Amino acid sequence: MKLACVLYCLMVSASIANAQAPGVPVYIEGRGARPNATLMAQAKKLHEASALLSMTKVLEQSKQVSCTLVLPPADTKPLAPRERWQRARLSHIRVGAYFLCSKCDKWHLDLAGGYAITADGAVATCAHVIAPPTDMKEGWLVAATEDDVLLPVTEVLACNSGTDSAIIRVKTDAPLTPLPLGLDVSPGDPVWCFSDPSGKRGYFSEGIVSRFVKRPFLRKKEAADLPQNVEVPKPVWLETTLDWAPGSSGSALIDAFGNCVGHVSEIQTVLENPPPVRKNKNEATSSSQQLGTQIVFHQAIGAVEVRALVKK
Repeated sequence: MKLACVLYCLMVSASIANAQAPGVPVYIEGRGARPNATLMAQAKKLHEASALLSMTKVLEQSKQVSCTLVLPPADTKPLAPRERWQRARLSHIRVGAYFLCSKCDKWHLDLAGGYAITADGAVATCAHVIAPPTDMKEGWLVAATEDDVLLPVTEVLACNSGTDSAIIRVKTDAPLTPLPLGLDVSPGDPVWCFSDPSGKRGYFSEGIVSRFVKRPFLRKKEAADLPQNVEVPKPVWLETTLDWAPGSSGSALIDAFGNCVGHVSEIQTVLENPPPVRKNKNEATSSSQQLGTQIVFHQAIGAVEVRALVKK
């Protein structure tokens, strides 16, 4: 009986270990998670070898408004669900800063999202992803693959803070998996996003395009980096029912054919009206008065804005 129990436990353990299909990663969370330490060690080594692009240079090069690239044509053959996930994952390039913190005087690695648009190292992301962290004493722009290989960023090819779009170049020993840019998209179209929301690695979400929206103004954070006396850009945002969170910025939205139709840019949370002010401080607030979330709008920058950074 004891032997039978042991065999059963072994069989269950084996089935759990092989629950995923071949080639599907299992992400470790909690105390056992070490990928960031692996990347930190690589970043430190490259920094000591003076192989990283400083944030000072990033700011200088971010003034470039266009670049010349040969982009792959949009695909027209629908992909199977697993093929969509695989293409999204392989093209996903994390982008962010390796920096010395001005608050705690420790080194940090803060990565968001990005995606390859050419096999030889051109990567698109948000302009705000490549901006220096507010608590940075000194820092460098870096990128990383899904397999935790750090890629030095060699230059900023083009950037537009007003449309929250940027293209950088990374140094890579192996060809990247580029996403074609898809410009034919409509409300009702299904879309998918591979990103790392709130540090949750490799989250693949599904939704539809809800609408397109243009604001007649820029928020202060959007206009802060714009040069004086320039025409204020008014980008078109693509709203979706996809799920994402901080950490997803710059990650690609792909369509049924595996084309990138936009990238994660913003989240707008609509809250209930605040409860009335209590006259008596000891008066309890009822559950119906609690401030809650009514809806969350997920806004992406359309691929047309990235295409606008590339000379025709």
